Amino acid sequence: MSELYTWCFACGKDNPIGLKLEFSMTDESYQSRFTAGPEHQSYNGLVHGGIISTILDEIMAGFIHQKTGQSAFTAKLEIRYRQPTPIGQELTAIGRIEKHKGRLYEMSSVLKLPDGTITAEGTAKVLLAEEAG
Repeated sequence: MSELYTWCFACGKDNPIGLKLEFSMTDESYQSRFTAGPEHQSYNGLVHGGIISTILDEIMAGFIHQKTGQSAFTAKLEIRYRQPTPIGQELTAIGRIEKHKGRLYEMSSVLKLPDGTITAEGTAKVLLAEEAG
């Protein structure tokens, strides 16, 4: 991991309040597991929607960065919350590339409970950063 990213809120190892997400990649998808604690909740016992959004954003944009080796950023993000997501259960986030043209990647993602129930879905348009110079 580049020193630039060690303070990333989602994946940075040096960020004391970050999520410290770790990832695995296949040709088809990018995955991470995370168990939310009480510090990640909104209403009693439920994961805050902003944390869910952060995880799904990271699983989509991070996939492009890892796959291409280039800086990438989210140009548009949409999240659909299907049902409340409880704290204290291991969550699995999965991101996939749906379409790719030039610098633009259209992405999809899901957040699942251990039993496979999807609690949130995301879509994003992710752009590769333009080269400086």
